[in-house]
Amino acid sequence: MKAVREPLSTTRTLVLGTVGVIGSGLVAELVMRSGLITIEGLPIPSQVLAGAVELVPDAAFWGNVGFTLGEWGLGMLIASVAGVVLGGLMGAFRSWYTAFEWPVEAFRVLPSVALAPILVLVVGRGMVSLSLAVALACVWPILLNTMYGVRGVDPTAVNTARTFGLNRLQILSRIKIPSALPFAFTGIRISASIGLLVAVSVELLVGDGSGIGGFILTQSANAANLDAVYAATIFAGVIGVVVNVVLSRIDTLLFAWKKGLEQ
Repeated sequence: MKAVREPLSTTRTLVLGTVGVIGSGLVAELVMRSGLITIEGLPIPSQVLAGAVELVPDAAFWGNVGFTLGEWGLGMLIASVAGVVLGGLMGAFRSWYTAFEWPVEAFRVLPSVALAPILVLVVGRGMVSLSLAVALACVWPILLNTMYGVRGVDPTAVNTARTFGLNRLQILSRIKIPSALPFAFTGIRISASIGLLVAVSVELLVGDGSGIGGFILTQSANAANLDAVYAATIFAGVIGVVVNVVLSRIDTLLFAWKKGLEQ
């Protein structure tokens, strides 16, 4: 009989992850200090860490972080609403799936960062156009997860609803969408990290100097302060980790019952 591997505890996972990060940093520090790699501009971990410490009391930097989070949050909100609604309709009704199958397949392969300049021309500079670029990148995992979640709803629940006289839209809103929410939330978790990456990228490409991307662009001008650039990049990564951990915890708290369906 095949043994079942027990999952690691949260504490042990945190400890092992921390050890891995610190160990990787120490190895990189030794390699850079020893002269084995002498490429100009590569970050030395201790100097980047010092730059990160210097950014902690910098109110202007945290203002840029707030701009990026606001841009990301608005984009995620748009993507979540659009993805759940359209994904639910495509999963529930064959006509909606047929009508939107090709547009979805065409648009989801387009890089949203490349569409950002067009959005700026149409909407104008500012948070809205950047958030729309984030939404275009994030909507697809949410839409597809919702669509397949709706299709996987227990037919018995649907048939029971029909016997009580519910029409197709009522069955969708009261039975199928609620049942598909765990799958939709998985799409949101996947999209959250993508959204942060795209947010910083579009700020670098077409932003007006605001956000983490704008801060990186300003500090990297003429390579004047590369340690601050790398430190800001690390902060962006840490924010992504925190967001993923928080959403994972929310997923566990709200949708713990779905684990039984996966057994």
